[in-house]
Amino acid sequence: MTMKTLYLASVLCFAITVGAPSFGKAGTRADLIPSGFSTDFQDEIPAKVKDGGGALTDSLDTDENGAPVFKADGTREPGIWGSYKYIMEHIVERALELDLYGVTSQLPQGVASFKWDWGVIAAKRRFDSHRKIGPLLAPFEFQGKEVELNLSGSGGGHTFQFSYGIIDDLDWYFELPFTYMDVSFKPNDAGSDVLCNMFPLIGRPAMYQGYSGSWLMGDINTGFSWNLYRNSRFSVALTPRVFLPTAKLPDPNRSLTYGMGPELETGIGGWAVGFTQGYDLRIFPKGMLPWWMDIIASTEFGFSYAFEQEREYPWKFNKPAIDLAAIDPDFARMFPDLSHIKEGDTFTYRPGMGMSMITQLQLQLAIFGLGFGYGFEHSAEAEFGSDTDAAFQQMADALELTGTATTHAIQVAVSISLIPLYIPAEVAFQWRKVVDGYNSIIYDDFYQLTVKGFFPVTQWFDD
Repeated sequence: MTMKTLYLASVLCFAITVGAPSFGKAGTRADLIPSGFSTDFQDEIPAKVKDGGGALTDSLDTDENGAPVFKADGTREPGIWGSYKYIMEHIVERALELDLYGVTSQLPQGVASFKWDWGVIAAKRRFDSHRKIGPLLAPFEFQGKEVELNLSGSGGGHTFQFSYGIIDDLDWYFELPFTYMDVSFKPNDAGSDVLCNMFPLIGRPAMYQGYSGSWLMGDINTGFSWNLYRNSRFSVALTPRVFLPTAKLPDPNRSLTYGMGPELETGIGGWAVGFTQGYDLRIFPKGMLPWWMDIIASTEFGFSYAFEQEREYPWKFNKPAIDLAAIDPDFARMFPDLSHIKEGDTFTYRPGMGMSMITQLQLQLAIFGLGFGYGFEHSAEAEFGSDTDAAFQQMADALELTGTATTHAIQVAVSISLIPLYIPAEVAFQWRKVVDGYNSIIYDDFYQLTVKGFFPVTQWFDD
């Protein structure tokens, strides 16, 4: 590897945004699907930037700090390979001029990127309202027996993102998320008796005990990222976005949100807006560290609000055959008579707001990146409209189907640039662990692979 290719790799090495997807949608608690913890979708290329200009050549000078400086002699090798190198090197040169670093950096004007995230996750535990760890669904007593439903699940997602540098300080992005999941109940003997025998007697259908789905659409979102301030040490960016009502909402008669089955929502399923405010601080001024090293401290604050939507009630209820209140008053409050709800009846649902914060430390060593982060996400309690059926509202309150939720997590990420091979791409791997929470799911075995490539769309340099 030549000094030149090593330097090209360090210039375009991946910005470790320790915390890519978030793990919960505003207003929903029954969400086993990873969607992004860091809410900034513009985790673009950082760069070690030194003075220089013109076309790149295989010979390099150094400045007073020992960093390579490109010569502007306009050399261009013949043939397709020479043209390809020429284009790549001009993109790198433009990145050098912009002094890009951290999570606030944008794509150079006329350059596009395509990113694929693949994540896997599992869940069978949660934090309760006292911040204590327990099963996803807490056991309850019925007629002196402890009923355990033993809900667990695994899944993940594929997220595809396209970004384009409109101008040097402004990017546009479009993100297309998909989810896969496998969720099931594995009740104990008392739980099986309640689900299969008692539920029909109290007017409820026998509960579905498993659900599996793949390539389920999530909330498509799009927005702009604006690097509104940047100097050699400090940078600020703002990313407003809008979420489209594209997420797959489950059949209400099988929905875990309504206590009817194990099927989960893959997103909000309605219109929503949000923004992320990001900050980067270069710990050491340029020249204090070797030219192939950089250390960046980053913080991102995110906010989202989901608008009111109409949802369909579960409706497969029958008239109870027994007086449940006479047998177990507490159980009766959780499962009131809902036989009056008909197919097609709807109610108003307000997912509400969510907010998040992540702080991370990024270390870049030539073609390698390493990042450590800590963050939290909070979602407000979802609300039912005044038109909601009183008995259905009673059930939702008794089963605590919605509520305020908070999750705290730590993350580690590593990356490598493929620029030394003249492949304009980077590969990153991320691991996350939930360490604290309130009314929130504990995600275990969270891993994510990210592959990101860059290519010019507009030829903004001279031939």
